[in-house]
Amino acid sequence: MGRTRSTTIATRALIRPSLSGGLALAIAACGAGERGSTLDAPSLPLAQRDSGDVLPAAASDDGSERAQPAPDAAGIASVAVPIGSTGFSRGKSTAVVKAPLERVRATVLSFERYPEFMPHYKKCRVLGRTPAGGWDIYMEVSALQGAVTMWARLEFQKPVLVDGVETYASRFVAGNVKDLQATWQLEKIDARTTRVSLEVFLRPKLPLPKSLLNAENLDGSARAVAAVRTRAEQAQDGNR
Repeated sequence: MGRTRSTTIATRALIRPSLSGGLALAIAACGAGERGSTLDAPSLPLAQRDSGDVLPAAASDDGSERAQPAPDAAGIASVAVPIGSTGFSRGKSTAVVKAPLERVRATVLSFERYPEFMPHYKKCRVLGRTPAGGWDIYMEVSALQGAVTMWARLEFQKPVLVDGVETYASRFVAGNVKDLQATWQLEKIDARTTRVSLEVFLRPKLPLPKSLLNAENLDGSARAVAAVRTRAEQAQDGNR
């Protein structure tokens, strides 16, 4: 009994710093496609297979792991959204971005550039369009200090516009995680500012406690929003 408890504590000590919001962040960040996207639909990577095994992490195309600095989370409001009586909760974070809606949307939808500014992010590819008009997305994220790679395939539905708020919601299709839900919302405040929010829930197949998963989803949503804000504002400054 004592050994089991010690093993559990040691496992948490390893997992907590290595995740650092990366699992929820990267999967959540794999957002919806964009009308008129010029991305080709690549063949499904060999790494995506039907087994539930966690894949060994692979280096990036240039032979080295990509590493991005942690985005600034100042000014981001985060809240846990309970999922019924399951004990799980989605992480939701909101921030005001000093960039127009068009710029923020372009940042959220720039899949091929995600490894440049999203921490832990390895790949995100548009595989094609769905019969309902959405986007078939494949993504990979490194975890556990680069020891493993998690992958997921998502269907992102066509954007819905209600009361000036653009919503991009996903549906989990397959992957070596148990569940994945992510929703981006964009709202124009004025010509130069946009409100962006992300609500995300990731449940990997790793045997992790609910409290840790909930904390990671909350932290991951904040880090993803922070990364998008920084990217959009930097792009906006560069255009002035």
